[in-house]
Amino acid sequence: MTDPHTPATTPLPAQPNAGDGAASAAGASKDVLGRGSLYTIASAAPILAAVLVTPFVTRLLGAAEYGVVAIALQVVQVGAMVGGLGMAASITRHGIMERSGADGARALVLRGSAISTALLVIAMLAGPLWGEPVLGTPWRAGLAFAVIAAAGFGTMLNAQSFLRVLDRPVPFVALSTVATLGGPAIGLLLVLFRGSDANDYLFGLMAGYLLAGIGGIALSLRGGRPRGEPGDFSHALKVGLPAVPHLVALFLAQGALVLVAARYLGTAAGGRLQIALLIGGAPAMITSALNNAWAPVIYRTSAEHRGAALESTAKDVAGVTAVLAGGVALLSPWVLQILAPASFGPSELVVAVGITTVGSVISVAYLANVHLVFASSRSTGLAFASPISLAVGVLISLGVAQVGGLTAVAAGFPITYLCLAIGTALLRRRVSPTSWREAVLTGPVLGGIVICGLGATLPFTGALWITVRLVLAVALGGLFLLLVRRIFTR
Repeated sequence: MTDPHTPATTPLPAQPNAGDGAASAAGASKDVLGRGSLYTIASAAPILAAVLVTPFVTRLLGAAEYGVVAIALQVVQVGAMVGGLGMAASITRHGIMERSGADGARALVLRGSAISTALLVIAMLAGPLWGEPVLGTPWRAGLAFAVIAAAGFGTMLNAQSFLRVLDRPVPFVALSTVATLGGPAIGLLLVLFRGSDANDYLFGLMAGYLLAGIGGIALSLRGGRPRGEPGDFSHALKVGLPAVPHLVALFLAQGALVLVAARYLGTAAGGRLQIALLIGGAPAMITSALNNAWAPVIYRTSAEHRGAALESTAKDVAGVTAVLAGGVALLSPWVLQILAPASFGPSELVVAVGITTVGSVISVAYLANVHLVFASSRSTGLAFASPISLAVGVLISLGVAQVGGLTAVAAGFPITYLCLAIGTALLRRRVSPTSWREAVLTGPVLGGIVICGLGATLPFTGALWITVRLVLAVALGGLFLLLVRRIFTR
């Protein structure tokens, strides 16, 4: 009897040139950056929300109340990952590589979202018991709203994973826009008209995520019926559950640092660090958006050519990320002044932003290897490698928090990603038959670290140094255009 959980012989939908050897490898970067550029618009939604909403929220709420918002944002993200049972990590792979295909993936969206919502409602009801010991701040209505928002967010992530199977970036982007732009906009209006506290803003955030979750379910049911095969859900859990500690650790590469700063340097310090991590981690967000096209390209490429496709795409993605991260580091003094009022001490956060951008560059090395780990369906090792990497970064940030302040705490971000890159490289060698030349990343990664270091250390006052930063940023813009042109014309 055929095992229903062997890879499908005809992945759906088929990828042009999949399995055509050198042609497939050469065209892989076009697929990643071409389709990925559409998915990147989804990343533009939270960035746009930050640009449009955060300056008003920080000024209306003040540092202490914004610190509560910063903590609640961690609750939303971690709650969606833990409550989601890793289904978002399984659904795309299932729809492309398993026999039940898209209809089986639809069934996983519905079942996974229902279980996730039930678990998070229970967590919300138990909030007064775990809230203050875990979060370091008294339980309040806004934190309860954050847990419910996590249920909507988890459902949206499951639906987006399914939309990646069908390669439908437009509805994917629409869901992200409703959640990450609509929610903050509603919250800002509530704060403006009620003149209240963080609870009002977080209620708006909850509304946005719930609307996105409901919309995601509706999109998943269009064009087909949810029909799985026996054992689909248990197999998806086998792949997805080990990804839960992995995904939480990945997110907490930023979130845990906010909690460290809030607990040891004060709630207001957590809010200030949240701003620095938001800016410095923006290139990593864009890389993660490209991943929505990158992972399916690697999954669909035939096994014998997967390594060559990964080499080509990883080098190009690393180059683009290095240029973006360098530009953010160089321009951070002015971006910080836009996003935060003078009471946040934005000029004191420039170095923290530069340090964080280094982590964004290193993240590409981690992502490249993790594709092969998930493709092998042997992801259990991630449940250990990722939390260990996070623990190293957090322990170091804890050790230096009292001495070096927020700047030192920010160092936990690149340290965590460095450990993740090493851990996933070692795991890939154990579980995947595919090998690739990781040395192709040396140039882009080292170049990115150097320019991010300049962004962190160059002075930013006086006409000379302002000119130096702007000239370097313009040069990086030109390099970005050259990289994109080379990828699409070779």
